[in-house]
Amino acid sequence: MKKELKLQRIVMEVFGGCNYTCQMCPQSNPGRGKNFTRKMPLKEFERILDMIIPKYGTPIINLEGSGEPTMAKDLYDYVHAVKKRGLKCYMYCNGANLRGEFMKKVIDAGIDFIRFSIIGYNKEVYKKWMNIDNFNLIIQNIKEARKYIAETGSNCQLSTYHLITDNSQLTYEVEEYKKNVVKKTEILSYIWKMHNWSGNYENKNARKKTDRKSCGRPNAPELTVRAGGKAGRTGAVVPCCQTLGPPNEEKSILGHLDKNNFEEVYYSDKFMELREAHDSKNFDKIDYCKDCDFLYQDPEILVWSNDKTAKINHMLGTDDNFILTNYNKEERLNEKKS
Repeated sequence: MKKELKLQRIVMEVFGGCNYTCQMCPQSNPGRGKNFTRKMPLKEFERILDMIIPKYGTPIINLEGSGEPTMAKDLYDYVHAVKKRGLKCYMYCNGANLRGEFMKKVIDAGIDFIRFSIIGYNKEVYKKWMNIDNFNLIIQNIKEARKYIAETGSNCQLSTYHLITDNSQLTYEVEEYKKNVVKKTEILSYIWKMHNWSGNYENKNARKKTDRKSCGRPNAPELTVRAGGKAGRTGAVVPCCQTLGPPNEEKSILGHLDKNNFEEVYYSDKFMELREAHDSKNFDKIDYCKDCDFLYQDPEILVWSNDKTAKINHMLGTDDNFILTNYNKEERLNEKKS
C-alpha cells in the first residue's frame, strides 16, 4: 500500500530560459539547451496543478525551477492561477524585470514571497559573477517593490540571496553584504556557500567534503517540474533543481507530466531506483548524484541569515526537515508492488 503523500512544495518552472549569464550557473556555461529553455503554457501549468492538487496536498508553488520567471510577460497570470486554488506562491528571480507596472501586477496577483538573487556584495563583485552591471538597478527595484507593498497593504515578503564567492574571505563578504545590500534594502537575506549543480559545474568555492549522506530530496515532500524536457515534451519531472544543464539535466528526467499522470511518474521505476540508491547510500549508481556536493552535510553551508527560522535542511515555506522525511526501503518496495 502506498504511503499517504502530502506534498509541501512544487517547483513549477514557468520559463526555462534566463536573461542573465551568471559565471556560476550552467544556464550560461555550457548552456542549458533549447529543449529546456521554453515557456510552460499557462493551460499546461494549470492542468498539472489540477492533476496533483488537492489529492496530494496543498503545497507551496515556487515559480522558478532553474529559469528566470520574470521573462514570462504574463507572469501575473501564473501567480493568479496559483492563488485562485488557495495555494501560496513563491518566486526566486534575478529581479531585473521586476519593476514598474509589471512588478505591481505580480504583487497585485497575490504573490506571497519573492527572492532576489544578488550574487555579489558590491557593484563590482556583482558584475563579475552575474556578468551584468545591474547591482544598483536591483537595489532600486527592491526598494520600489517594498514601497508598493507598504502602500497597498500586500502580504508579500521580499528577500535576497547571496553565494559566497571566496571561501577565504567569508567573514568579510558577510559584513560587506550586510552593509551594501541588507542595510539598504531592509529585508530578509540568506547567504550560502556555492554548490556544483549535481557535478555539472566545477565549484571554484567548493564545500567542505564530509562523509556522503542523502540530501533528502528524493524522499522529500516536494516535486520539481521543468517547463520543457526531452525533444517535443513539456513538464519534465527531475529530482531537484540542481540537475541543471548538460550532461545531467536530461539524464535526470524521471518522467513527463504532459502525457503521463502524476502517479505514473512519482512511482515509476526510475524514481524508485533513485530513492533506493539514496536509502542505501549507493550514490555512485546515479550519474547525476555521484558528484553532487549536496551530499556533503556541511553545517556551515548556510553562512548567515537574518531570518531566525532559516535551517539548512528546510526549503523556504516547508515544515519538514528533508533529511528526516525519508521512509524506509520496505515501504518503498510496498509502493512499487501496489
